[in-house]
Amino acid sequence: MLETEIKMLAFDLDDTALDGNGQLAPETREAFIKAAEAGVEPVIASGRSFYSLPQELLEVPGIRYAICSNGANLFDTVNRKCLDSMCLEEYSIDQIVKIADDYKDTVYLDAFTEGVPHSDRRLLDTLLSNDKISEHRKAYLRRTRRPEEDIRGFIRDNKSHLDCMNYNVFDTRLFDELMSRLANEVQDIYFTSSIPELIEISYKDSGKAAGLRRMCDYLNIPIQNVAAFGNADNDAEMISVAGRGYAVANSSQVALDAADLVIGPCWENSVAEEIMRILEEKH
Repeated sequence: MLETEIKMLAFDLDDTALDGNGQLAPETREAFIKAAEAGVEPVIASGRSFYSLPQELLEVPGIRYAICSNGANLFDTVNRKCLDSMCLEEYSIDQIVKIADDYKDTVYLDAFTEGVPHSDRRLLDTLLSNDKISEHRKAYLRRTRRPEEDIRGFIRDNKSHLDCMNYNVFDTRLFDELMSRLANEVQDIYFTSSIPELIEISYKDSGKAAGLRRMCDYLNIPIQNVAAFGNADNDAEMISVAGRGYAVANSSQVALDAADLVIGPCWENSVAEEIMRILEEKH
């Protein structure tokens, strides 16, 4: 076990602290409560925007803060107040849209304003009618996405205050090509991925690791006193920079390589079990 006093838990949600169906297990909820009672700050660290976070998680006593949209926003979850935010540059947005225009009907855009996700209605109609999409995923999309008839018009009208954007990639064979084009053609962005069908794009100083550093500064907790939990490529930097980095067993190889410790899969309440071990260290 690494000799680090843990004062903060930074935890990814989907397929990490939440089970494979996006549910918060009672054991995990109780672990977060006990951590807060013991003076260990539980902090959400998600690629999700604030208004896409599960309400049941926001209602857990002791969870007071969230790193959202891959570090683009920091939120006070109790007062639903944005503590810190960074937006994409307008010239970057123009370049992002220009690339997407080369892949119409294959790459669909999402755009986020102040933690609220907006999606191309055609994308939502396609996903919601797809038998291969789980009912859980469909319910999540219905709950969180605001459909836009003209997503490019919405982006144009809100270009001065977009938190982040997504490429929804229907042909995953294009994924590497799109990642390469973003790297070579778009200035001042950070981009990552949590699932193979999604590329998440935000301002260059974003990312969960950068968001974690800003949250540590806000709470006056050294980053070496943070235990970070994740499963995906977009968690890897956060796992790496934290004092103690955990990857669940169902993680991507990038996240596994970044971790100090690999624990069981998300569906075995592994995060809850590890939190309880961390709390035992304090006694």
